[in-house]
Amino acid sequence: MTATPAEIEAYLYDHIPISKAFGVTVKQADTEVVLAAPFAPNINHKSTVFGGSLQAVATLAAWSLVHIHARAWAPRTEVVITHSDIDYLRPVTGDFEARAILPDLAQWQRFHKAFKRHGKARVTIGVTILDQDALAVDYSGTFALLSHPA
Repeated sequence: MTATPAEIEAYLYDHIPISKAFGVTVKQADTEVVLAAPFAPNINHKSTVFGGSLQAVATLAAWSLVHIHARAWAPRTEVVITHSDIDYLRPVTGDFEARAILPDLAQWQRFHKAFKRHGKARVTIGVTILDQDALAVDYSGTFALLSHPA
């Protein structure tokens, strides 16, 4: 499934409405998915970005990466998160971007092969969020790709 950033953004707004409330925009969608979010709707009581917003936008970036790439070879599927870990290394003090990167080719091929064999598979995606060019959030999410029954 080839989709433009605008098409992915529209999909998120239609199917995951909280993405619109966070002000998420899709900046890039290829071997990486980069989601941007503004500071104002994500601010907390300490005048930094709310940790829940950081977790949610990181999850959206990783989910989107799996969704757009798996659709190319598995169009009738569902992507669900099964586990995530997040380290908040420093406060985020302004607009931010969550960057999800495809795993190495060998891991992605194992994921693809497992799905073709079993009709389901899991893959782990990493996401980073920077603040003033320093790593602020280090996220890892495991996502399952599941077949829809015919």
